This record gives sequence, structure tokens and C-alpha cells, in this order.
Amino acid sequence: MKKMFISRFGILNMKTFLFFSSIVLVAKIGYSLIMGFPGGTFEDWNIAKNLAEHGAYAEFTEVGPTAYKLPAYSFFLSVYIYIFGEFGKEAAVIAQHILFFMVPLQIINIFRIFNKTNAGILAGYFFIFSPVYFYYSNVLEITNIFIPLFLLWIRQFVIIYRSTEASRKNIILLGIITGVLFLTQVIVVPLVLVLIFALVYQKKLRFSGFVLLFGLASVLYSPWIIRNYVVFDKVILTKTPFWQNIYLSFIPPVNVCDNIKLISSKHDHYTFQLKKSVNEFEMEKIYKSKVVEVLRGKEEIFVLKAIQNAGILWYVPARYFYDKPTAMFGRKIFVILLNILTLFP
Repeated sequence: MKKMFISRFGILNMKTFLFFSSIVLVAKIGYSLIMGFPGGTFEDWNIAKNLAEHGAYAEFTEVGPTAYKLPAYSFFLSVYIYIFGEFGKEAAVIAQHILFFMVPLQIINIFRIFNKTNAGILAGYFFIFSPVYFYYSNVLEITNIFIPLFLLWIRQFVIIYRSTEASRKNIILLGIITGVLFLTQVIVVPLVLVLIFALVYQKKLRFSGFVLLFGLASVLYSPWIIRNYVVFDKVILTKTPFWQNIYLSFIPPVNVCDNIKLISSKHDHYTFQLKKSVNEFEMEKIYKSKVVEVLRGKEEIFVLKAIQNAGILWYVPARYFYDKPTAMFGRKIFVILLNILTLFP
């Protein structure tokens, strides 16, 4: 009886959740307006500006076209720059606030498919009251569209998985979302492929459905590969950075252990300035040269870094590792609590 009352009239009631979620959304927009939209930008923003203002997919127009980032987020941002001009950043941030407002609703919808609506609402509360959720959609960074898009993909996947046989409509939707998702974050590709093959293995997806799904995803993704081949005269399936990613994994801001900070902040600043005048293919050679130099005879450092990263994953990112005590509750305790809860069904 008590459980029924809580579910219908208390915090686990959907209307109550929407009330709190709406308040948080208004508070987030108000914070952005009052603080002057404080979030930073990354390479995607420069690419989006050049795309909207010059029709060039380039981070630096003087360097030339780029394949440094997958195109989905830059195209997303460019729409707001094109429509709102000098207020493009503000419009994009508000759009991200709204997208993040939809995230807990997607979580609830996924749980609802398993008849676990209350668990979904509880998960939604954890999300909307997270300090990270409150602030991060101010930052113009790809995670802000990746999370909503990935949850949309998960929901569509679960619908098919829970069905006796996948309908053509659901296969088409999953194929479209898959193509867009692949254009957003390459890191998700292996997981998505495993899950799709699981649908085939579990006989939730026939071979014809599998062909339709991948056909649609390929139609959406292939223009990126074709564009890269036409522009750079080489096959680039995803994006160009490889050695840069390894290089950046050894700079001070992303590490806690001093003996893993193999690349100095000074050299990092040097390469950051250099890429404004040197194309990414030449930069890859520079990154590779430096990585090979600092790792020579120190191959065991990868083991230490793996241990460090495992600890950071279950604690907080390196940048927050030495926060003042006043930040303990907002960042560390909240993250640790969430991590502990994930250990229990």
C-alpha cells in the first residue's frame, strides 16, 4: 500500500518527476543566461563556424579541409550558427539543455519496456540532480548529442530485442539511428556491432532485416568516406587522429601519477599552436615522433597507466582529483555513490 502511494503520489510518480525535471531545466537555462554561457568550446566549434560561414569543413581555413572530427556534431552546431549568427553559441547551448532534458525521459522509456518504470524514474532523478548534468550542457562538446542519440539507439535496440520478430519500421529506425550514431562517435561502433549481431544470433533479426539495417546505416555513413577520399586522396574510414590521441594521453592534465606525465605542458602548447599552420597528416608525424621518443625503453608505463585509469574511472577524472574539500560532495561523493550503486542489481 505504501509502495503504491509513493508510486502514484510521491517521487516515483511521472508527473512529479516531470515537475522537478522542468524546474532543473529552467534553472539550467537561467544559470546560462546569468553567467553569460560559461561553457567552453572545442575543435567542433571552429569546424562548425567555418562550415556555416565559409562552406568549408575545416578547423583552420588557412590549413585546409579536415577529417579531424566526425561530422555529426559540427553539422549540428553549424545549423545554429547559420540561423542565429553571432548568437549561435547561445542557441546551441539552449538546444543542448533541452536535449539533456530528454535524456532521463529516454532512460525511463527504456526501463518501461522491461516493466520497471519506477526504477527508470529513480535513475532519472540521479541524472537530473547530478552536478555534471546541470553544468555540462553549457559546454559545446560532442557528448551533449552523443548521450541522447545513444539512448535513442538503445531504446530502439531493446524494442527489437523484446519483440518476437522485428518489424520493418523498427529495423528502418534502428538503421537510420545507427548511421547517425556512427557519424558521432567512433568509440561506440564495436559495441553497436556486437549488439546487432546478437540480434541476429538470437533470431530477433532475420538476414533480410540485417541487410536492410546495415544498408541504411551505410547509405548515411558512406558520404563521409567518399568525401575524405575525394578531398585527401586516401581512405579515411573514421577520422585522422591516432598518434595524437596517444600523445595527449601522456600530458599532465589527464594524469595523476607524475611518472606517466611523459609529455610536458610546454610541448603540448607548442603542438597546439603548430596545428594552426600545419595540416593534420604532418601533425600525426610530429605526434608519432614525440611518442616514440618518450616511450623508448618505458613500455611498462602502459601497465601503470591502465591501473591509474581504472582508478580514475571509478573515482573522478584527473582534473578533479585534487579538488578542494568544498567540491567533495558535489563531485567525488556523488560519483562514488553512483559507482557503488552500479555494483548491485
